[in-house]
Amino acid sequence: MENNSPMGTNPPPAGFPPASQSRPNVPPPAPPPPEITIRTMQSDLIALKQTGGSGPTPKPFTPPELIRDFSRPAVPPPPPAPNMPKIMPSDFAAPKPASLISPSGPVAKTPVIEEEKGGRDWKKMVIWGGALILIIGAGVAGYLYVYPILFPKVPPPPAPAITVPPVIETPVEMPVAVTPINLKQHVSFLAISDSVSPVSLVSPDLTSLKLALLQEGQKTMPAGSLAEVALSDAGGQTAASVVLPLLLPELTADSIKNLLEDDFTTVIFYDANGSWPAYIFKLSANSSIVEGQAITDSLEASPNLGNLFLNSPGAPNPNGFKTGPVNGIAARYLTFEKTGASLNFAWTKDKLIISSSYGGLKKVLNNLAQ
Repeated sequence: MENNSPMGTNPPPAGFPPASQSRPNVPPPAPPPPEITIRTMQSDLIALKQTGGSGPTPKPFTPPELIRDFSRPAVPPPPPAPNMPKIMPSDFAAPKPASLISPSGPVAKTPVIEEEKGGRDWKKMVIWGGALILIIGAGVAGYLYVYPILFPKVPPPPAPAITVPPVIETPVEMPVAVTPINLKQHVSFLAISDSVSPVSLVSPDLTSLKLALLQEGQKTMPAGSLAEVALSDAGGQTAASVVLPLLLPELTADSIKNLLEDDFTTVIFYDANGSWPAYIFKLSANSSIVEGQAITDSLEASPNLGNLFLNSPGAPNPNGFKTGPVNGIAARYLTFEKTGASLNFAWTKDKLIISSSYGGLKKVLNNLAQ
């Protein structure tokens, strides 16, 4: 086929407008959607009935999303992005004037946003600053006014006063001679005795006295023995003014001091019938036999004569006291129910002898010191 067109030019294909005609910038239409066939069980059953058992024929199916209505014009493509101004390195050196910034561009809105943000920041700073000042003020006020009320200050204790003790000159004490306590010493009224037993009274009472004598009377001694018992207390030799009122309470200590000396002798006589105490007293230098005779008169009338024995002597003789000689000395005596028990009073010179047995009185008179 002969080409009659000029060299280098080719006629347009059939169906396209000539090149000389100007067309608007319209994009080409989209290509038709591909044909999509879908097999279903129902379509396969229909195909089997139509073909008499041959292979099913695919049925074309077009999704509704791909069906295009060619009667409507095609959607134009989005407009191209506007040309952005170029930013040169020199633009960072100094801010651009507001007149050079496009009012419609995003750059023109930036100063307004930053200005509003800066205003909000200043408001926050003012609020937080005010709150901080209030908190600090409340803390200072509480420390200055409330804290002293709740926790008042306790003044420290005063410092102890330092006092210098005065210098006191202590005189040199000269040694003083210590005078020993003059304890009452006992001097026996017997020239001879079979034994001497010192006995300390626990207390100055009748029970202590009789218990001490009873313990001495229970000792085993030969019959006819005469044992001396040296009675003492915290002051030394026990005084006659203490012992005699214990045995016979009707006698007072003051009356005995005026008639008898403090020192006296106590003995125990042993025989086949038991142990029998006896007492030897001496008249004081200012007393006489006549005054001493009043003591024996009181003794005969005393209801406490049983205290002069270690054990109960039984009932006294209803005839009372009698007078009889003993070693040539007149004596008063009273017999009792118990064998060997008899109360005897005898004066020899300045000494008064009180014995709870007749044998004891004879033994004392024989051993008495001259």
